[in-house]
Amino acid sequence: MLLVLWIITMVSVRFVAVLLRVPGAHTLPMKFHRGVARLFNLQVTCQGELRTESPVIYVANHVSYLDVFVLGSFLPGSFIAKSEVAGWPVFGKLARLQNTLFFERNQRRAAEQVKTMREYLAGRNNLILFPEGTSTPGAHVEPFRSSLFAAAETVPDGVDDVWIQPVTTAYCDYDGQPMSQAERDYYAWYLPMTFLPHFANAMGLRRAGVKLVFHEPVLMSDFETRKACAQHCENVVRAGLETALSEP
Repeated sequence: MLLVLWIITMVSVRFVAVLLRVPGAHTLPMKFHRGVARLFNLQVTCQGELRTESPVIYVANHVSYLDVFVLGSFLPGSFIAKSEVAGWPVFGKLARLQNTLFFERNQRRAAEQVKTMREYLAGRNNLILFPEGTSTPGAHVEPFRSSLFAAAETVPDGVDDVWIQPVTTAYCDYDGQPMSQAERDYYAWYLPMTFLPHFANAMGLRRAGVKLVFHEPVLMSDFETRKACAQHCENVVRAGLETALSEP
């Protein structure tokens, strides 16, 4: 009930704020995400320095749909999501209101998708990308796909540089104790899990600690190829996850 009330309230406030061009309206999505994260009893802590000077492509490991609320609480940018999300009840509409880019899992459309990303970056907007292309159980990192990294290969007119910042998302503890994999599965969402039972159960849990690690930003020009850039980001995020899960 609180979640429904929060959604209705924030959507209404955002509509009025945008209509009246209220200063600071662009920060409302972050406030919305923080409220949802609190309703899920997620306590998020951050480590490292977040680059906020636009444009930035934030690349993060993907554990769950809850990552959107965790990352969206701190990262000022638009998410890149699979096209299926657009059809999800409620969440698809919310994603559209936050200027989410919906991309098909089709390599033949990669050039078109990269062009769309570059248009966003040219407007000094930030993007949030999950390069694994899927969600995981939260204790390892899948290989990063490099195709969408191509958006940073060409710097748009009027922009000095396009930065890429790796971000680690780690679900670390549950009720004050190191999180077991069984407990992490309350939050991690991956096949063959079904969405609604998982979502409903996740709202009735005790406090969980989630750590975001903001790693050193890089430029595509720092690497010989975009695959090398993607590999670097993958390695950094994986190391960050291993460290976060091993710390008390």
